[in-house]
Amino acid sequence: MERDLLIRFKSARDAVGLCDDALKAARAEERDAEQTLLDYLDAKQQSATGRYDGVGWASVQKPRLFASILVEKLPIVLVWLRQQGYESAIKETVHASSLSQIVGEQLQNGGEVPEGISYYLKPQVKLYT
Repeated sequence: MERDLLIRFKSARDAVGLCDDALKAARAEERDAEQTLLDYLDAKQQSATGRYDGVGWASVQKPRLFASILVEKLPIVLVWLRQQGYESAIKETVHASSLSQIVGEQLQNGGEVPEGISYYLKPQVKLYT
């Protein structure tokens, strides 16, 4: 019984690892194929491919923008956001993994965890091969 449970757990862990590796490889291939297609269309000065039966077609879309704030510039950016009327975009947050680490350190060192913070300990199994 115990051996069967361990085999099932190990098999599931191995399957997850294989899927993770396959997903990483597939995403890398997708990024490379997308960039190659963009380069091709740019060289041809086209904004879309032809239409192909059974495949379809692709068109170049407006670029997606990703923005970030330098920590040391945050006060200036917050003032700017308020001036632009975007107060609702300003949120004070703590990332869940950071909070978990801080609470874990407090508990390990005998410190107190303030009211309002809840936590739980999730049992886990380490697999040795």
